[in-house]
Amino acid sequence: MLIGRTVQRLALLVLALTLVSAHLSAQATIIFLADDQGNVGRYDVGTQQGAALGSLSASQFTPDQVIGLAYDADTNSVLLFDRNVSTVYTMNAVTGVASVLFTTQGVQLQGGAVFNGLVYGIDEYTQTLKAYDFAGVPQTLTGTALSAHVHSLAVDPQGVRLVYHASSSGLRVINPDGTEGDVIQSMTTTGSEDIDYFNGDYLLVNYGRQAYLLDVETGATSFFLDSTQLSAMGLTGSMSGVAVQIAAVPEPATWVLLLTGLAVVAVTIVRQRRRP
Repeated sequence: MLIGRTVQRLALLVLALTLVSAHLSAQATIIFLADDQGNVGRYDVGTQQGAALGSLSASQFTPDQVIGLAYDADTNSVLLFDRNVSTVYTMNAVTGVASVLFTTQGVQLQGGAVFNGLVYGIDEYTQTLKAYDFAGVPQTLTGTALSAHVHSLAVDPQGVRLVYHASSSGLRVINPDGTEGDVIQSMTTTGSEDIDYFNGDYLLVNYGRQAYLLDVETGATSFFLDSTQLSAMGLTGSMSGVAVQIAAVPEPATWVLLLTGLAVVAVTIVRQRRRP
């Protein structure tokens, strides 16, 4: 009787862990997109439905030219980079309410990425990588001017690195210190205002009225979202920002616990059946 109750309890534990893991794995990937006027939309990849998230003007700001969008998982917010007014805004990814994160003291920051607890962007004027903490304190980087004119910046979570894209150089690694790394894909058929990693490839927007998917292997681009879909998300200006909220996956410890529980249940059941 005691063994039977133990098996039941373990079975319930494994079931609970399985449900938690399934819930984490099933969380949909969300793509955030912005136009140059500071409007932000969200697109659910799982349901293939888009909707408006918010706008800087709705939060009583007057944006000039937003170039770049980044997602911050720690605060579940998106960062908007308004280069012409040297300001980085933060917008809640659920409510759409925006506030000023910090100003960049004359640096025209664009592109945008959150990496290792810092906010990165490309300075339009000097074409160098800049980094700030979330209080707006600039960090010292050693890199010099980039070899191409760059607007876009992203984090490649697989390679755990920063990357940029430009029409003259393609997709290339940029180290956190601002120095350039290897070329990932030499595709130069189109430029981009912003990019972000998406399922092994990259999404890019290029100041038009579409969002594109860039195939890292071939360098080919294809339409991902058209102007009608973007307008339905409240994006009325030129596209200038994209950021991807990658679907959550169970931590390794969760898998270990789940597999351990399954093994214990299996062994206990076998032993119980062998008892006279």
